[in-house]
Amino acid sequence: MKTLLIGINAKYIHTNNAIRLLKANCDFHVDLIEFTIKDDIQDIIRYIEEYNPDVLGFSCYIWNIDLIIKIINKLRLNGSKVILGGPEVSYESMYFINKYPIDYILSGEGEIAFNLLLKALKYKHDVSNIPNLTYLEGNHIIHTPVEEIENLNQIKLPYYFEEDVKTIPSKISYIESSRGCPYKCSYCLSSLEKKVRFFDIEKVKETILYLMNNGSKTIKFLDRTFNANKNTFELLQFIIENNNFQTVFQFEITGDILDPKIIDYLNEFAPSGLFRFEIGIQSINYETNYLVDRIQDNEKLFKNIKRIQSKNIIDLHLDLIAGLPKEDLKSFKFTFNEVFKLGAKELQLGFLKMLRGTKIRIESDKYHYLYDENAPYQIISNDSLTKADIDVIHLVEHMLEIYHNKGYFKEEMHKILLSKDSPFDFLYEVGIHWLKNNFEMRNYQIEDVYTRIFPFLTEKELFNIKKDYLNRSKIKPKLFFDVLRDKAEKKALFEYICITHHIEFDVLHKHAVVIENEFEYYTCIYLQPYKTRITIKKEDIR
Repeated sequence: MKTLLIGINAKYIHTNNAIRLLKANCDFHVDLIEFTIKDDIQDIIRYIEEYNPDVLGFSCYIWNIDLIIKIINKLRLNGSKVILGGPEVSYESMYFINKYPIDYILSGEGEIAFNLLLKALKYKHDVSNIPNLTYLEGNHIIHTPVEEIENLNQIKLPYYFEEDVKTIPSKISYIESSRGCPYKCSYCLSSLEKKVRFFDIEKVKETILYLMNNGSKTIKFLDRTFNANKNTFELLQFIIENNNFQTVFQFEITGDILDPKIIDYLNEFAPSGLFRFEIGIQSINYETNYLVDRIQDNEKLFKNIKRIQSKNIIDLHLDLIAGLPKEDLKSFKFTFNEVFKLGAKELQLGFLKMLRGTKIRIESDKYHYLYDENAPYQIISNDSLTKADIDVIHLVEHMLEIYHNKGYFKEEMHKILLSKDSPFDFLYEVGIHWLKNNFEMRNYQIEDVYTRIFPFLTEKELFNIKKDYLNRSKIKPKLFFDVLRDKAEKKALFEYICITHHIEFDVLHKHAVVIENEFEYYTCIYLQPYKTRITIKKEDIR
């Protein structure tokens, strides 16, 4: 029996753990293939048809479900059994089994159920006793009970396939130390899981070492709340003690329950950049959080984030969600500004997605939600946010990505945004400027990012942005702003630098760029091994 499992990832660097877990826990031979959502659909179809599987399975998420449905509708196979699994099809399986040419849907955890299903198909056994299954029997839809795996340690881990070893250095590695979430936020699929369960910590440690030893650059834990694990401190300590100075670790953290002692330990003993914490704040509106069943102590949360930020050891990524109940534009703007001022390296501004099976989708009429009927089911409006309000937030989100999250500006734009009373309003004004001038929102050059914001900066801020632009380049960059031209003034500056920094005049003449403001000169030298950044006060050479 030829079995093919397909993962269609958002990017090449992603790894589909789901299909690997099914293969690792199967008694039968299973082949795996991964594509991305950017791959040509005809190439995917051609591969499947040439393989001609007896059993064909897809791992389904909001980012790939539309492509998978198109593939299924176009496939020409001879008697293959088509199976879908994954979060996108787990909670409204009746919809998919009724509408599309699918034989079985596996809901929830599939490691045990998939193996039982293959055994039943191979030996033509009854499938009605297999858990987590949806299928058609005549004109009737059959649902078998959905069961969670109580003891996760009976699962064989998916990290040790020989064929994956070569690609480990070029992809993100995903690890689970737990499944489930202790919280029941109504917009989140994790709220539908019954309980939190944990993998054996020694097996998790073995996996970490295996991936590190095979060249993994990024290891991301899939735990919905990593610090709900009683072994949180032990795992972090283990990573620090075995640090290879090549691998970065990412975790989703619930910020207000994070033990301050853990933060202090990491600030003292962890090297900078080893850890990246992703903290979902979503909203600081208490009514909004109450309405989505979200428990969050904003005061503790902010204290912990400031504690994390105090030493600049942990890279911090914060998340917000626009479109939650009773959070109007004014409230969301307040949430955004207060969270931005915490100074995190990244602030992800997302929009509410009405995921299948979630409480908020079931109760969408309660708040007059309009949302896209196609994945990812993003909000269009509700009774607190008009479509125009959402458009405003979208524009701010786009500018936030360009002028903050993408890292085009190493330091100064972050400082400028923090200096504003309302970073939200400032980013909106920049966005309006882009719209008025018909600037391309996606196909732009790096110089465009700088030049387009110049009209919004004071002379002092403009000087700092010029410094950022000069600093980001390893070779002398294209110049689109004024630099120091006065020959006598430049000669005096270079002579001073020659004496104070022991750099030859000819090197400065050929390889240096100088900008100035009222009080200082800033010199960048684009020739190694000379120091590339030199600030000289004007009063020192007068």
